[in-house]
Amino acid sequence: MPQLRQNIITGEWVVIAPERAKRPSDFVSAAQPRPDSDEACPFCLEHENYTKNRLPHYETDQIYVIPNKFPAFVEDARRCSERSYRVEDDFFLARPSLGGHDVVIVKKHDLELADFNREIWRDLLVISRKRYQHFDQLCNNAYTMMIYNEKAPAGASILHPHAQIFSSNIVPNLIARELQQTESYYEEHGVSAFTDLISHEKKFGKRVLYESADYLAFTQYAARFPFETWIVPKFQQARFDHIASNKLAALVPVLLNVLKKINSVLHNPPLNLFIHSAPNAIEEVDYFRWHIEIAPRLATYGGYELGSGVIIDVVSPEQAAAYLNEQHH
Repeated sequence: MPQLRQNIITGEWVVIAPERAKRPSDFVSAAQPRPDSDEACPFCLEHENYTKNRLPHYETDQIYVIPNKFPAFVEDARRCSERSYRVEDDFFLARPSLGGHDVVIVKKHDLELADFNREIWRDLLVISRKRYQHFDQLCNNAYTMMIYNEKAPAGASILHPHAQIFSSNIVPNLIARELQQTESYYEEHGVSAFTDLISHEKKFGKRVLYESADYLAFTQYAARFPFETWIVPKFQQARFDHIASNKLAALVPVLLNVLKKINSVLHNPPLNLFIHSAPNAIEEVDYFRWHIEIAPRLATYGGYELGSGVIIDVVSPEQAAAYLNEQHH
């Protein structure tokens, strides 16, 4: 029978209905060759994005950063007190979309996420943290989020490997729900939901994909996507940009291991990876913890999901973890 499950971090309900699919292997697609393009790549080193637009002090042997040409949030340090205003006969609210929008580019062109080595991951995380710290100094920034889109079905419009960093003058809706839910959990139980979550997942065991001294990776109990995976630090830290360098370095082998499982077993699927961190107004709290969420894009939302906001996942997280652990060699 399908089962309703509640996410302990967001409070949202999902339906786990594996009867609607055959088995986890149904989501394994044939390996696709990397498409070729005759067009000049805008992110390769001979392009003016690198020669003219890259940001000074945000470059390594592996990585460089440029402002997004078409930003969702505009960086303008002069606009500090932009309030919401009424539009359409004072009926709706609006405000300028301020903050910033970076593209964090891997210098090598012919790489997929599965090909990233330790040095690339290290530099990607270090430079992202450095850009988080830059945005934290802006007067119009409320929240910063790094995301990585792998392949076109996951939203990657340019083949060349790159992440994006969004700095916004609002706290995103999902983050606000996570904060509210985890604060309520802490008030009720006297302990962080993340502490209890890690303890439970380790004890239950059937969803764990990888464990290190500092991190636990597992398929999400209330998954919104088949094979949705979270990486949660065992140490308390609300904000990603406050992470110590040794803890950042310890994250690299976790990412390598987890993504290697997902990519080798599912044949390099389209996926989204994003970091959830506490807002910039929060220095440190006991109830929230930054974490990484990985969402393979193996299924699409139908009318019920879009109309209700309740997701139906057709692969149980326990089956997904078992399949990834058994098939990975």
